[in-house]
Amino acid sequence: MTEISSVDSAVTTLLVHRVHRGDAPWWSHAVVCDVAGSVGDAEMAEVGGLLLDISRAGFSAILIRPARSDIALDGSALAGFATRAHRAGLKVLVRLSGARAPGDPEDAGGAFTDLEDGVSTLVVRARAALKAGADGIDLGIIDEGGPARDEADAGRFTHLVRILHAELADFDPMPILTAEALLGDESAFRRHLEEDWFHHLRDDALVTAPWEAGALRRRVRSSLSERDRLGQVAAWHWSHTRVVHDSSHVPEGSWEYGSSEARRTAMALYSLTLPGAAYVPFCHLGGRTHALPCASSAPGAREVDRYHRTWGASPQAAGEARLLARATRVRAERLMGTGSLAFVDGLSWAPPEVAVHICAGVMVVLNTSDAPVLVPAEHRLLLCSDASAAAAADEPTRIGPDACAWFDTARVQPAPVEVHD
Repeated sequence: MTEISSVDSAVTTLLVHRVHRGDAPWWSHAVVCDVAGSVGDAEMAEVGGLLLDISRAGFSAILIRPARSDIALDGSALAGFATRAHRAGLKVLVRLSGARAPGDPEDAGGAFTDLEDGVSTLVVRARAALKAGADGIDLGIIDEGGPARDEADAGRFTHLVRILHAELADFDPMPILTAEALLGDESAFRRHLEEDWFHHLRDDALVTAPWEAGALRRRVRSSLSERDRLGQVAAWHWSHTRVVHDSSHVPEGSWEYGSSEARRTAMALYSLTLPGAAYVPFCHLGGRTHALPCASSAPGAREVDRYHRTWGASPQAAGEARLLARATRVRAERLMGTGSLAFVDGLSWAPPEVAVHICAGVMVVLNTSDAPVLVPAEHRLLLCSDASAAAAADEPTRIGPDACAWFDTARVQPAPVEVHD
C-alpha cells in the first residue's frame, strides 16, 4: 500500500485542454447511450419503454440503429420513438450504416446489413430519419474498404458527407453528423478529421489503449491536441464489447483483454471525466442485452435474431445505474464536458501506475497498479467505481486496484509568512 506524506514536493500540473467559455451546443458535452445492434419496430418500441430510466441516469442522447425497420417506406415507428425520447429530454441519433462491432454476428457481413443495402439508400434513409425527428445521423465505423481503397473512393466518401450535410441544413435546429474512424490508417483518419467534417468523429484511442496510466494519458492528450488544433470536439468511447459483455474477441494489449467488471466500470468513469462528448454502451452501466435465438432454421440464418434489453432489472444493474446517475450529475453540475483538463504529477501518494488529472475542479484518480492507493483526507470523495471505497472524517480514502474515483480537489493553502519590521 502506498504511504502518504503530509507534504508533496515538486507537484506539477500540465494543462492539456482549456476550458470552453460561453454557451456550448448540446452535442459538445453530450453523454450518449449507444444501443448497439440492429433493431426493428418491435425492439424500438421495447427500448422506447426504457427511455425515462435512461434519461434519469443522466444521458442527454440515445443512439439507435433501425436497420430492420423500413423507415424510408414507413417512418412511424421511428417517429414514435423520437417523440418519446424528446418527451424524456433525450436527443436521438440514428445510425444508418457501419457500426461493425467485432464479434457481433449481426454485423459480420460488413458495414451494411438488413435494409441498409448500400450507399445508394443511405441518403434516402437519412432524409427519412430526419423527417421522423432524428437530431443527428451516425455513420458508424467508416468502411475504408481495405488497403486497396484509392483516392477516387476517398473523394466519393467526401462527396457523400457533403450531401448529408446539405440534408441536415434543411432542418432547424440543424441535426448533427457523427461517425467513427480507426487510428490504424493514419492518413485516412487525418483526412476524415480535417476534410470530412463531423460534429463527433470518434476514434479507437481508448478502445485499444493498454491498462497503463502513462499510455492512457498519452492517448488522451493526443486526441485532445488533434481536435483542439482544428477547433473540434472530442468524442470518447472505450469498449470493443458493445452488444454483450464478451471480451473473447478483444485483441491482446487492449485494457479490455481479460478485464474484470471492476476494470470496465473504472474505465467508464474515467472516460466520463474527459472534456467533450461520451458514448456509453447501453450494456455497460445499468443496461443488459440478452440475445434471443433466431426463429428460422433455414440454412444461413442468423444465430441471433434479436435482442431483449432491460435497464436496472437486477440488483447489480440497478447499482450500476445509480453510480452512473451520480457520475453524470457531477459531470453536469461541474461542467466537466466543457471544462479544462490538467495532468497532475509529483504527488507523493500517487506512484506512476496511478493516473491523476483534474477536470473542472474534480480530481480523478485511476489506479492501474496492483496495489491500493491512499488519497489524503483533504480531498473529499465524490464517487468511486469501487463500492468499498469510503473514508471516515479526517481519514484517507483507500482506492483499490482497477478502480477510478472522483474527488473534490483540495484548495492549495498558502504557507504562512512571517513579517518582521
